[in-house]
Amino acid sequence: MKPIRIMDSQFQLLGEVDTYSSLQWVRRWHKPGEFELHINPAMQNADKLLEDTIIFMASRPDEAAIIKHREVRVNETGTEELVVKGSMLAGLMGRRITYPPVGKAYDYIHAPVETIMKHYVRVNSIAPADPARVIPNLIHAPDLSRGPKVPYQTRYKQLDEELEKLSLSSGLGWHVWLDTERQRYVFDALAGRDLTVNQDVRPPAIFSTDYDNIESQSYVSSAVGFKNMAVVAGEGEGADQKIVMVGKQAGLKRYETFMDAQDIGSQEEGTEQLTEAQMEEMLRSRGNEKLAELGRVESFESTLLTTSNLVYRRDYDLGDIVTVVNRSWGVRLDARITKVAEVYEPDGFRLDATFGNSLPTLFEKMKQMIGR
Repeated sequence: MKPIRIMDSQFQLLGEVDTYSSLQWVRRWHKPGEFELHINPAMQNADKLLEDTIIFMASRPDEAAIIKHREVRVNETGTEELVVKGSMLAGLMGRRITYPPVGKAYDYIHAPVETIMKHYVRVNSIAPADPARVIPNLIHAPDLSRGPKVPYQTRYKQLDEELEKLSLSSGLGWHVWLDTERQRYVFDALAGRDLTVNQDVRPPAIFSTDYDNIESQSYVSSAVGFKNMAVVAGEGEGADQKIVMVGKQAGLKRYETFMDAQDIGSQEEGTEQLTEAQMEEMLRSRGNEKLAELGRVESFESTLLTTSNLVYRRDYDLGDIVTVVNRSWGVRLDARITKVAEVYEPDGFRLDATFGNSLPTLFEKMKQMIGR
């Protein structure tokens, strides 16, 4: 079993547990991951597993999670167990919403996606106008200006959800690392590697039952909820309303949706009026963002063999784009690894991965509908 260390919010080590019945350590690319730990409450240091304490594996101290839920129950064998759940440190971003600058209706920025992400994290949790909003010991890594340059504006939205939207539309991931040496939490944007068979820069990562690196898998291809053409409506009424069309499909291949974007004003308060081209770019960017959320679902859910020709975290990792093949189903997919669940149990270690975008949950569908 992987030893798990426990630390408080002041970076003081509280103890370690190395005997537990189950640990699920779920890493995600576009949003915070989560964990679930099952342990006998009588085990040494189990009493240290309290809300808002931080846990991490001794072998990977930079990747940490924060406890948000604990319960004691009797399991199917009739013995008591403590169940502890929480999110990766990236979940800290969910504690803030996006405030507009003083005197302005929106926080508007036109920059590469990484710059936008780090700007919103900085002004809402690292160096906000209100000191009470500071998340102690949080910094962000240097800005490398990765991702496409887009216009973006926000006003009183959940910070983690804004980061997720930017991630989905750009392909960049994001995370909060634990720096125990300097006693800091470090927000950063992430860029995965292209490991598909179509490139020759790096050794490709090909997942297939033919290569004995997949134990089992399921495949989903779904157009339920899919849209590829957005009618984005900006300011104005009736025939005077500004309309932008995003997408170019026609006939039966055209799936339309309407998006009300009247919150995008023709003038950012305190600045010069936006030009017609700038206004159109903002509306187009909002439409592309929505279509990224409503994209076609195509994914493989796979249980990977942990002893194979590909080594996890070295030959492939979360966020990398790889090639997945199932010859008997006639499917080949170049897709990003968007989720990895590491499962540690007394009888061994299991690795479950999602290649591509999985079907949205009911809660995610509701959020998409509200956001239209």
